[in-house]
Amino acid sequence: MSPTLIATIGPAGAGKTTWRHRHAPPEATVISLDERRAALSPCGCSADPAANAAAVADGTAETRAVLAAGGTVVWDVTNYLPRFRAHLLNLAAEFDAVTAGLVVCPPLLTVLARNSRRDGRVCAVCGTARRVPDPVVWAMHTAITAALPSLHREGWHTLRFLALPPYLLHRHHRRTT
Repeated sequence: MSPTLIATIGPAGAGKTTWRHRHAPPEATVISLDERRAALSPCGCSADPAANAAAVADGTAETRAVLAAGGTVVWDVTNYLPRFRAHLLNLAAEFDAVTAGLVVCPPLLTVLARNSRRDGRVCAVCGTARRVPDPVVWAMHTAITAALPSLHREGWHTLRFLALPPYLLHRHHRRTT
């Protein structure tokens, strides 16, 4: 069995974790930075910025171990910036792993509505909430939308577009034909 790294690419509220719960291979090791931050944070918050570096380091170390053993890893994170995706692609390259990018980017209003249903209470310890501020979600969505035409050049073996708004499908189709 070839080592495999699957990475979601989508803004907060896009449905990445829902996809993972429904479709990730059952034998896969899941790396969720939200879950790791919550486990590492003294207050248990999934958005605690003080726990982020440790969560990434922990997820990276576990990914190396799983890929070295020939396993499958699913990174359930936003990956909205090229440097985040490059980190995962470089990690996979260390083990000649097969890579799959799963783009989950529904219409912005859908994403904002889903995110608004998250808990907005701010933690007294770390100062964060589960709900991501709307301008941050908007910036994530914009960054992913802008990257769509060039994602295929980043080095993914496979790219799957699981949820794109019709206006992006039309625009992307016109650019590639």
